Amino acid sequence: MSNLNMEMSLQENVLPGISEHVLGDVIAENSIAQVGRPVEMQKIYCGVMIHELNNFLQVIQNGIDMAKTELQEKNGEVDTLLDDCSRASQNSICLLRNYSMLIKGDAGYFECKKVDVADVARKSAKLQLRDSKINFLFRTDNDAQYVLGDETQLCQLFHNLIKNAKEAILEKGNAIRIGISREIIGQAVHKDLAPGEYIQIKISDNGVGIDRNNIENLFDPYFTSKKTGTGLGLSVCLGIVQRHKGSIRVDSEPGKGTVFTVLLPLIQF
Repeated sequence: MSNLNMEMSLQENVLPGISEHVLGDVIAENSIAQVGRPVEMQKIYCGVMIHELNNFLQVIQNGIDMAKTELQEKNGEVDTLLDDCSRASQNSICLLRNYSMLIKGDAGYFECKKVDVADVARKSAKLQLRDSKINFLFRTDNDAQYVLGDETQLCQLFHNLIKNAKEAILEKGNAIRIGISREIIGQAVHKDLAPGEYIQIKISDNGVGIDRNNIENLFDPYFTSKKTGTGLGLSVCLGIVQRHKGSIRVDSEPGKGTVFTVLLPLIQF
């Protein structure tokens, strides 16, 4: 196919799917107000494109899931290819969500409601660890562990932390543990948190661990000690926790594993 024909095909078949009316509305509403503010305009365009690309990837992921379900006969090679496609799709969706949250920051949409943290953490782990051979242990002190927050952002928090643990285990180790409990925090215990009752979430692995020299920069945007990755995941986690008036801490020992501890204010119902 010639470059001209390929360009025409893209215009006819692909570009109309990128919600031209959405992009057009954004341009019309903001073109005058945003004159002289190129950074804000870039954020608007990036936000629209991230949203639309995420929609496309969700369609692809749904198609992969349906193909795996409908596959009548077990075919090792086909299963492997579908698993590879699924991982690539899920990683792309995660990357887009991380970029979206990083761009929006505190100005992003925050839907505040009652959220069962244990349920969100369990579902995130199930999604991340399905079809894997990792030993997974989930422990919670109480059935109901509610916080007031944004469920989508909390899902992303656990997705990033579990994904981080999973990647550490791929190099060394075989186990991920999630423990959820209630903790009373006093001013003397944690100076950055308001005194009160909190939900403590510990996500631990017995993977490669983190070098002490990297701990200080671990939550910085784009910092990564891995050969692959963007360095956005933990930075996004920090932002999510701070927006929920909580805290996050990491303890790690090279060669033995890592523990991420998240504290979120508990609400009583």
